[in-house]
Parts: sequence; C-alpha cells; structure tokens
Amino acid sequence: MSGFKCIYIVLFLFVSGVLPAQTESTYWVYFQDKNATISDFSNPFQLFTRKAIERKANQQTIIDEMDLPVYQAYVDGLFAENVVGKSKWLNAALVRGIDSVYVANLPFVKRVDNLIPVKAVFAEDNGFSYGQSALQIEMLNGDYLHDLGFTGQGVLIAVFDGGFNNAQNIPAFSHLWQGGGVKGMYSFVNQDTNIFFPGSHGTHVLSVLAAKNEGTFVGTAPDADYWLFMTEDEVREVNAEEFNWLAAAEMSDSLGVDVINSSLGYSTFDPGQTSYSLSDLDGQTSIVSQAAQFAARKGILVINSAGNSGSDPLWRKILMPADADSILAVGSVGPTLDRSIFSSKGPTVDGRIKPDVVAMGEQARYLSSGGFPTVGNGTSFAAPLIAGLAACLRQAYPNHSTENIRQTILQSADRYLTPDTLYGYGLPNFQFAFNDVVSVEEFIQDYGVNIFPNPVDNILTVSWNEQFIPKRIALFDMGGRKILDQAVSAQDMQQAIDVNNLTDGKYIIHIYNESGAIVKTFNKHGN
Repeated sequence: MSGFKCIYIVLFLFVSGVLPAQTESTYWVYFQDKNATISDFSNPFQLFTRKAIERKANQQTIIDEMDLPVYQAYVDGLFAENVVGKSKWLNAALVRGIDSVYVANLPFVKRVDNLIPVKAVFAEDNGFSYGQSALQIEMLNGDYLHDLGFTGQGVLIAVFDGGFNNAQNIPAFSHLWQGGGVKGMYSFVNQDTNIFFPGSHGTHVLSVLAAKNEGTFVGTAPDADYWLFMTEDEVREVNAEEFNWLAAAEMSDSLGVDVINSSLGYSTFDPGQTSYSLSDLDGQTSIVSQAAQFAARKGILVINSAGNSGSDPLWRKILMPADADSILAVGSVGPTLDRSIFSSKGPTVDGRIKPDVVAMGEQARYLSSGGFPTVGNGTSFAAPLIAGLAACLRQAYPNHSTENIRQTILQSADRYLTPDTLYGYGLPNFQFAFNDVVSVEEFIQDYGVNIFPNPVDNILTVSWNEQFIPKRIALFDMGGRKILDQAVSAQDMQQAIDVNNLTDGKYIIHIYNESGAIVKTFNKHGN
C-alpha cells in the first residue's frame, strides 16, 4: 500500500461518523480550543496530501488551527459511543444520547447547540465535436478554452451529490475510470465507497462536467480529475446532509481539491428535522453555508446551484449554501437567455447579490444513468457548466488565487455593471475571462513571508515581518520526507538555509510557529 493510499484511509477515518436521522437529543458540542502546540504544525504531510500542500503554497493560504483535527481527549471526554461526527473547521462534535446540561458544564466545552441554526463567528486545439452539449458550452464561450487546450487537465474537482447510479459503466465516462481520472469516491450517507445507489442525480451532474463522447456529448472539464462524494440522501431530506457536506468539504481541502461542484440546496427538511426560515439566508447561519465559506477561505473554488424555488410561493429564494460569501451561486437561463422561472432569486438577507452568475439550466442536456443524452431543467445542470469551465480557467492560470478566478468569472459576465437579484452578474464569457484575468497581486493574501532566490543554487533566504514571525523552518522533499527542521532566530527577520547538498528538484519549505504555518515551494538547481 502506497503512502498516499494510507493518507486517504486516514482522511476517511478522520471524518468518520455520519449523522443519522436526528432525534431531539442530537446536538453540536463546540470545544474551547484544540490544545495546539508548535509540534502540531511541524509536518504538513500529517495534515494534507502533496496536492493540497502545493495548492496552499500556490495560493499562499495559511495553515492554521482550523486545519488541526479536533483534540481527541475532548472527544474521549464525551464517550466515543455518543459521538456521531466531528468537524475540524467548527472545532465541534455531533453528540447524541447524553445529557446536554452535563456536557455544557464540562471544562473543555465552549457551548452546546441543538440543531437549531446558530450563526458562525468568524495549448492545443481539441476541436471537440460536442454533439448535444454544444449550445450550453458555446453559450459561455467555453469552447474557446477547450480549443486552446484547457480541458481541466491537472485540476481536481470534487462533486458533492446524490447517487452516481451506473456511472462506472457509461461509455462517456470510460476515460475517467480507465485513465485514473476518478481519484476516489466515498458515500457519507452510508459510510462506504458505494456511491452508485440509490439515485442518479450525481450521474447526471457528472456528465455535464466530465463526459467525453465526441459527436454525442462532451462535458465542460472532460480531462479533469475527480473525487465523487455522495453527501445527499436521496430517500430523505434530513439535517444529516448538511453534516455530510461539511465532512466532504473538510476532506476535499485535505486532498487538495481545487473546485467543488455542489448541485444541492437546503431550506426545508422532513418532519421531525430542523428547517430554516428566509431570515436565515445570511451566509452564516446554516452549517452547510458555514462549510462553503470555510472551504472558500481555504482556497477552494466552490460552485453551488442557486436552487429551483423561484416559483415556490412560500420560499422563492436561493437555498443554502448558495447564500455563502466568496462562492459562486449559479442560477438558470434557457436557450434564449431568458431567466428560468424556477431559478431561485436573491438577494441574501444582508443585501448581497445572489445568484452570482447564470448558465443554461433550462432545456439543459445531460446523460441519463443509461448513458443517453437527455433534456432536463434545474440549476443542478447550470452549476457544473460553470464549475467545469472554472476548472479549465484554473488550468490556464494555476498560480492565481481562488478569488482571482472567482472575480475574473464575475467580471466577464454580461451584467457585471448592472447586477440584479434574478440574473446576478449575468452570463459569464470565458473567452473574456481568459484574456482579461484579474491580476495575481489583487487577491493574493500577503503574510509577509518570502523566500529568495527561487530557483536557488546554494543559499536560500527566508524573510518575514511582524505579520507572521516563525519559530522553526523545515524542508521536505515532494514525497514528504523531512530533510531539515531548525529553530529560527526571530529577531533577525530573516534566515539563510544552506541547500547546496540537496539534489536538483522541487522542495517544500515549511515555516511555522505555535499558531500556524506557511508553506512555499522552491526549485534547487545545480551549480
């Protein structure tokens, strides 16, 4: 078993525990802290895969306490049989079957919430013959990216959905299964790797992204890599699905996912569950919206369908997590670019524009579970059109931040200067996006830590300012082997590291203290 396979198994165990249909005794327990020490940040490979580390290095995303697992001693203090799930981002556990008053008085517990929502703090020409998917891709000028050779290669997309019935047998997906494009799969509903039953919604959405059957049907990112996550219970509508979404987002971050496509939305649940009200559409109240916002802050581009409640007399608005900040919520238009009557409306209760953009979700084309082109309606089909082409744009601009890519897509849209609550910023134009991408500097978070020269021959210098003062610096090769770990003389505001004896190649430098870490990559060249 390879090292990375071991990592994947550990990640599955880390988010283990899927929430059953809740009773009144199921609630969130938020912990005081994570009892973190500097050693918790000493090795990024204990927290992330190589792909995730490289993504964080490219986007200058800090590794902080949110990335650490929940402190196990606190979990043990709640008794393992009572803990049905954990969230590192919330620093919380889902607990049932134990008195909440008793738990609230434990010294390591910050607060106890039942499942009533609580606000968070916080370049070659491919010349594809698209077949029946032509109009919905060409409407966005996505064919321009494909013709330049940007088809999602090297970009990792996570699909959060319901069942992927028969996806393993559809010829249009054979390139994924035979070529290793499916990197993994997991059902948070059933806690196993059988994502194929029940339901076919995931299959339909995946086809809009990944299908590759020229002359019949081609998706928006046919050459991307995929993780397939079943987070949606297609039999019931229960609060568990929000926890499943959160767990899948945390795992996606650990795996180095670049783009999340979620054609899911929540507002009203089955009797006995906790439903939301319109006043909760603030991007911070629902667990699933908090999760989407956290994922975006960790450098993942989150694309979510706006919802199909536009003509619902009781709701009409976007669904959670489409209300989250820093993501792209996608509404629907038809073939003539008119807004689909079912497409959910904005704004959020705090006045933000939603949906963010639109794509063709009315009379949209997708593949059935039998592999045949089919026509259907829903923002579920609009979202993967945007997500796949966003992945192609990410391929074209690998060193841009997620916010660079998101803002570029928004600014390419046809209503950018006059957005509204029906179309958002409008229909993106990915030709404009490619040719007028937002500059890197505009949205890269600068923590004041720099390395130079890069590439380096002999001496690599690390410098910093008061914004992030490290305690130690470590070097790793790309396989995760630690080469050096040394203390820092902080008052000097820089430190020289002799790399003369390293063989030529790419390395990771890990700069950390007791509250977090910054990773960067450098290339060693010979003399």
